[in-house]
Amino acid sequence: MIRALVLGLCAAAVLSALFCAVLIPLLRRAQIVDVPVDRSLHSVPVPRGGGIAVTLASVLAVVVAPAAAWTQGGFANFWERFAVVAIGLATILAFAVLGALEDLYSLPSLVRFQAQLGIGLLMGIAVCLKAGAPLWLALGIAACTAALVNVTNFMDGANGLTAGHGVVTAIWFAVVSLTVPLPGLGLLMVPVAGACLGFLPFNALKARVFLGDTGSYALGGAWSFCASLCLLEGVPANAAVAPLLVLVVDTGYTLWMRVRAGQRWYEPHKLHVYQRLVTSGWPHWGVALLVSLVAGLCSAVAFWDLRDGELSLLPVALMAVVLLVYGRVPAMIGAPSPFHKARGLR
Repeated sequence: MIRALVLGLCAAAVLSALFCAVLIPLLRRAQIVDVPVDRSLHSVPVPRGGGIAVTLASVLAVVVAPAAAWTQGGFANFWERFAVVAIGLATILAFAVLGALEDLYSLPSLVRFQAQLGIGLLMGIAVCLKAGAPLWLALGIAACTAALVNVTNFMDGANGLTAGHGVVTAIWFAVVSLTVPLPGLGLLMVPVAGACLGFLPFNALKARVFLGDTGSYALGGAWSFCASLCLLEGVPANAAVAPLLVLVVDTGYTLWMRVRAGQRWYEPHKLHVYQRLVTSGWPHWGVALLVSLVAGLCSAVAFWDLRDGELSLLPVALMAVVLLVYGRVPAMIGAPSPFHKARGLR
């Protein structure tokens, strides 16, 4: 099994890098570029749609890894593995297609949101059937999926952030798969980690291509699938969402502070914690590293409960401290607060 996972990781990384190298000039030629606006953290047009490379590499490597695993391990748990891989791949592909349509045509927000809910609902029904859970839970999964896809998209604004976080998150869910165990989840997630890893050289230091909505939607859908499956299969709640909390907390904290300050919370902005760090002078790679570090720390702490199989107070408290410190980093480095004008907040 380990050999199959390593094969999937390496295959995805190589394929992702190759696809990026081929894709970048094609995107430029087709004028599929992200033009800087007021809320952007980049200053020159950059091709978007690199998520196509990440998605294709993940899908192809996911086929390689299970084939190797099933060759080594026979057909033990074949259908259980197949169900997990099939549902996960379908979710990733569906959200990637939706993201690609958004990259190309800028869909109306209502159409986009309805599509996110629809894909989330279908995924939720499939996960509930797989886990033997009540089907009404699919409604909650659909809402959470749409929210998480958008949160992942909101956080995809600094070079290397989403892909670096993706490496940590995918590896964590592979660890969950091997520890619980959840057959098939590791075979799906390790190639996703490899694909994100292969994308980083084209995005982390000097962005030659962005993931675009294609990539952020696909990854957001993947994370929602993993978290939903883990929760319904009895994984402790903090372990099921550990690396995702930094994305949710950054977005939620920013929204809460904007509402308290009397700002128009629904308008585009660049007031996320990570954005404030970049505008304060932090390099993109430093901010991406911080987000990945926070995700990794939360996951490491959650392993305590993952190993024991039950939720406990101390790991939850430690994770809360890590996330609280992350939210206060801009204030700790003396970054000017954009929230204090209306209410004196910082």
